[in-house]
Amino acid sequence: MDPQSISLAARVPAAACGDREAFAALVDATRSVVSSIALAIVRDVELSRDVAQDVFLLAWRDLKDLRDPNSFLPWLRQLTRHRAYHLLRTERRRARRIGTDETDVLLSMAVDPQPDAGAQLLAAEERRLLEIVLDELPDEAREVVTLYYREGESTAHVARLLGLSEANVRQRLTRARTRLRASLLDRFGTAARRSAPDATFTTAVLTALAIGAPAVSSAATIAAASSTTAPSLVIKLLAFGGGAFLGAAAGIAGVLSGTRRLKRQARSLEELSALKQYEFTSVMIVVLAAVLFPISWQLTRQPWSQVATFAGFIVGLVGLHVFWLPRILRSRHETEALEDPVRAARARAMERRAAILGWGLGLTFGTLGLIAGLLMAD
Repeated sequence: MDPQSISLAARVPAAACGDREAFAALVDATRSVVSSIALAIVRDVELSRDVAQDVFLLAWRDLKDLRDPNSFLPWLRQLTRHRAYHLLRTERRRARRIGTDETDVLLSMAVDPQPDAGAQLLAAEERRLLEIVLDELPDEAREVVTLYYREGESTAHVARLLGLSEANVRQRLTRARTRLRASLLDRFGTAARRSAPDATFTTAVLTALAIGAPAVSSAATIAAASSTTAPSLVIKLLAFGGGAFLGAAAGIAGVLSGTRRLKRQARSLEELSALKQYEFTSVMIVVLAAVLFPISWQLTRQPWSQVATFAGFIVGLVGLHVFWLPRILRSRHETEALEDPVRAARARAMERRAAILGWGLGLTFGTLGLIAGLLMAD
């Protein structure tokens, strides 16, 4: 067993018992291999950092279940590949391809020229270069090549980190050099070294643990710890919950549309005031549900959290529509029944049919949307 494996294994028991200093040492020793494996799979620098952060939070949560400390590195590699393929399969790639990258950089330079604009453009070009080379490399060579340049071009070190023989590492490097020009690989090596996680990455992970970030966060919670590696928490939450917020906008529009007619027909100031309270509460429940859907998923990454949120939302709507609204409208309905019983009965029947149709469609599409969201997040 090589010295590095012994060093890692020695820290695993303490980290598994909650020793953050020991876990920080594990992160420092393995952040390069984890992020390199992730980059080889997702082929996007920012997404690979997010994957790596998720992996270490998962490792912190599950390290106590690792029976053999000597198997820490193979376990971590497997965890990284599983997480990277999971994200690649279930989440749309971020819009960081060449068109978006260059457009964003050029727009930012035009709107607010900064002294580091050239560095921004260089970073965008390097990200694109990494994507191009990784797309061209053979599948089995991507991890080796990326880690080789990030780890000082040492085949022995790469072999230890990836659990391969040195001969196997050299063979994969040879295949990569056969496939690509030497000049392109040299440029790739420079870009790979620049994009490698440094000490701020470890700080971000530990900060996330300190604030109680969940073990499989989608980087929205984790990224807030380090502005150098990812967008802000708010932006990522908005991106993650975009569907929920769009649904909330539609729900709010429906609430306002429905209560507008009721308020116009109000027969007293007391009824109008109650309808306004009903309207406000309805909007707040819709907004609360829209916020809780992405947050509950961020905290648990478990389907039951979405089902529970949806169920709570439905219970809230039932309480509003089935119990509160009829109490508000009771006096009006009684007056209408006295004025014109036939017309009132007809109006109530139409309202019941509309309610059944609305609830049926709402529950059907809401359930289908929930199922579709869970399937996509699986």
